[in-house]
Amino acid sequence: MYTLAGFDLPIGLLFDYLLHVNISHMKRTFLLFFLPFALLIFPSCGGEETNEDGSKKDTRILPSSSGTHSELLLVMSDDLWQGKAGEAFREKYLQDQEGLPQTESYFEVTRVEPSKVGSIFETVKTILWIEISDTSFVNLTKDPWARPQQLFRITAPNEKGIINAINGSAKKIITSFKDFNISVLQDRIKRGSYAYTHENLTDIGIKSMILRKGFEPTLDKENLKIFANMTVSSTVQYIIMSSRPMTEGLVRIDDIIEHRDSIGEHYFEGTFPGSYMTTEMIIPPTVSNTEISGMFAVETRGLWRMEGDFMGGPFLSYSIYDEKNDRILTVEALVYGPRAKKRNIVMELEAMMRSIKL
Repeated sequence: MYTLAGFDLPIGLLFDYLLHVNISHMKRTFLLFFLPFALLIFPSCGGEETNEDGSKKDTRILPSSSGTHSELLLVMSDDLWQGKAGEAFREKYLQDQEGLPQTESYFEVTRVEPSKVGSIFETVKTILWIEISDTSFVNLTKDPWARPQQLFRITAPNEKGIINAINGSAKKIITSFKDFNISVLQDRIKRGSYAYTHENLTDIGIKSMILRKGFEPTLDKENLKIFANMTVSSTVQYIIMSSRPMTEGLVRIDDIIEHRDSIGEHYFEGTFPGSYMTTEMIIPPTVSNTEISGMFAVETRGLWRMEGDFMGGPFLSYSIYDEKNDRILTVEALVYGPRAKKRNIVMELEAMMRSIKL
């Protein structure tokens, strides 16, 4: 049984810019626009050469990009920001991250005027540039000033066009930024990860997985592996791998919850005798389809709580359909840290779990 008690971590991972306006905690005013908008996103890269195999190679010497996790530099004028275009941006880009116990938006946004973008800001890894121009387009440029880096530009001749472009492109741009942030995190975690794949992982059919140093095995059963990491600031994180036979058809969300609750009841307890971990259903988990290691997977985000105790936190799980081995491999992470912000922690755990190769 594992006791979860007394753990906490203040997160000190956010990059602090001088002379900027931090807007992630500003009061949000929502305004919906349902005007038709035709959108094309054109990826572009400069300074590329062609290799012998025909692929393009970027040979420019660029500085390393800066910024951690979900930081986003917004380049937008005061006039647009204070008007309906700013409202459209806040509605789309400052929504709360699902599956967290406290209010935290996915993006940590810093806004600057276009004229203020200089060398100090040009190295930020994710940039969204919105401005009025003679032409209308939504354009992605990779590594324009630093590496790795994504720069999206949105332009239109007037504010109405800008609003339409923000609303029409938000889903694709946000998905692109999220995937990019995960890939950057994976590269950074590799530098401090295990230099080898832990034998407990290979025992359950995982060929490789990025696992940050500090995670140590605490349970090793044939179809159940648990790794734990207690930070110096006393936040505890768990990664749980479990395998079970494939059922006919797609597994229902009730089956996913029942499976995780069974592990929580048998292997996790709180500070009071008889307490155990279960899924918090007052705020139901969110479910979406994804892909891991080239296989179909179900992503579940939500909150766990301790039955018979006053403990809880976020969890994130992936149920991977391993048809070759006729099984479902579930990889789950959970966090406990009563006073800690958890967005960045969960994002790091997501990066590790999405690195799995079977």
